Parts: sequence; C-alpha cells; structure tokens
Amino acid sequence: MQSHVIDGESCCPYEPVYCESKCGMRIPRKLASEHLRAECVNRLTACPFCGYDFVFDTLKKHIPACPRFVADHVHKQQQQQQQQQQLQHVEAVPVTHITSKTTRDLHLNNNNHTNGKLPLLNPMLPCVFKDIGCKFKGSAPALDQHLESSSRSHLALTCQIVSRQQAQISALRSALHNVTLNTTGTMLWKVTDFYAKLGDARAKEGYEVCSPPFMTSAHGYKLQASLFLNGNGSGEGSHLSVYIKILPGEFDSLLRWPFSLTVSFTLIDQPLNPDKACHIIESFVPDPTWKNFQRPSKEPDALGFGFPRFVSHEMLKKCHYLRDGTLFIRVKVDESKIIAV
Repeated sequence: MQSHVIDGESCCPYEPVYCESKCGMRIPRKLASEHLRAECVNRLTACPFCGYDFVFDTLKKHIPACPRFVADHVHKQQQQQQQQQQLQHVEAVPVTHITSKTTRDLHLNNNNHTNGKLPLLNPMLPCVFKDIGCKFKGSAPALDQHLESSSRSHLALTCQIVSRQQAQISALRSALHNVTLNTTGTMLWKVTDFYAKLGDARAKEGYEVCSPPFMTSAHGYKLQASLFLNGNGSGEGSHLSVYIKILPGEFDSLLRWPFSLTVSFTLIDQPLNPDKACHIIESFVPDPTWKNFQRPSKEPDALGFGFPRFVSHEMLKKCHYLRDGTLFIRVKVDESKIIAV
C-alpha cells in the first residue's frame, strides 16, 4: 500500500478534514479548496450589484435590500412599463381613411415606436432612504449616482434614526420599570447563590449586593436595601450586614424631609414546618439629624443606615435561614410610625 505520510504528518488526499471556514462540513482533503471556492455556505461572495463581499449564506437576504439592486430593479421596471405603453399606443392608432402616404408615414412612425427611438419618459424616483429622511428624487441614472455619492449623508440619517430609537427604548424601559416597581412599602428580597457571592465578598473588599428599588407608596419615598455578605464595619468578616438607602425619586419635592418612617428587616427562617419558623427581626427609627435621611442628591451615599451585625455567619448555619443557597429578607417601611421632626 502506498504511504501518504510525510515527516510524520498525514497528507492523504482522501483524509476527511473539517472545512477551514467552520461550516461544519467534512470533505476529502483534495476537495477542500474546491469546497471553499464553490460550496461552503460561509464563503465570501461579492454582491453582483454593489460589489461588497458577503458570507454566501447571508447574500440572499442582502440583495433585496441592496440600494444598487433596488435602483436597478426600479429602472428596469420603468423601462418595461414605458415600452408596454408605447406598444399599446401603436396598437391604438386609427387606420380608417388613411392614404397610402399616411400609411407609409405611419409605418415609419411605428418602426420608430418599436425601435425605441421616441423620447422615453423619465419618471422621478425617490431615494430608497426616503423613509429615514432623504428628500432626493430623480431619474434612475441620477438615483444611482446619488446612492454612490451620498453614502455619508445616508449614514448620518441612519445614525439620527438610531439615536431617536435608543431614546425611545430608554423611555419605554423607564416606563416599564415604573409599572413593575413595588409600591407597597414591603419588599421580599430573594438572595440566591449565597455561598458563591460570599466567596466573592471575601475576595473583594467592599463587595455589596443591592436589592431592586421599591417605593413606600405609589407617590412615596424610593428605597433600596443592600447586603454585605462578609460584613461591613464592626461586622466585617463575621456577620451579614444589612442597610437601607434612600434613592432620588420622582416625587421627592412633594414629600416630607428628613425621612422619618420606621424600617424593619426580617431574615426569614425556612424550616420544613412553617409553624416552627424562628425569624430574626431588627428595626430602627430614623435619626432626623443624620444627613442620610435628608432629601437625596442625584448621587446617593454609597452606604445607607442599618445593622452591620445583623446576623452572624454562625447563626446562618443554624435553623434554616439558608436553604439551597438561598435566603429571604423582608424589608418593611411602616408609615403609621412617624417620628416628630
């Protein structure tokens, strides 16, 4: 049997190899070049209209949207319509009471019609970018030249559209956020992957986990809870620290400041028998002299007010505060308990 091994490497022309363009096909080595040239769906192929290279598998989608294709297609359609109109006109010419001379003249005119020697109609065609603001109109040749020379202005129009759409998307996201925002004054916060996040907190100083924002009422204060899983301040390295911070809200100008509502944190016990649950509850009454209870600025303080030694890591291992790496903390704002300021 003839050997196909040179310098320890196989070069058998029939050895199956994967396509270099990563289309997933396996072909005999000797056919790999032909596959890349004519068969691979990932091969680069030039658009026959604009000349730019596209992956073959996407070329079919590009061609109908190609500006050059659109202009060429419109131009051909207009020519066909013009020729059809001319033929219909020839067929409609009356032949009664025509002398032999006029018959000869008509014959010559008909030849001119059918040979396309009469002036063609040259309709004004809009730019294919009209929907994004381009006002150009012209004949098919002029339109083709316009598309060639105005790519920069078309790109600018496209960028303007994208910017407006991004602004609209941001506004819609904000509206959706407001619709889904908790406005009950009570938030049940689910903290998942506790041990993985605790490992991150031990490796990164100041690692903080923040809750979704919530409101004390539909037009009330906007708050957010935060956890330092490896502790903060006096609880660093040994406790779970929990805080509440006041965020800038839409209705702050209508609210009473400083913030004076009682806030409580509850670590939910998760035993198999709910009747045996032993929750851990801590609450505080805001100190009106503390600056963090004043109306917040656009950039709220990084740390709110709460309990640096909320619960020890040892206590977390007891009872069933953690189940499947998940703990629950309820944050409640009591609007019935307002201190005098």
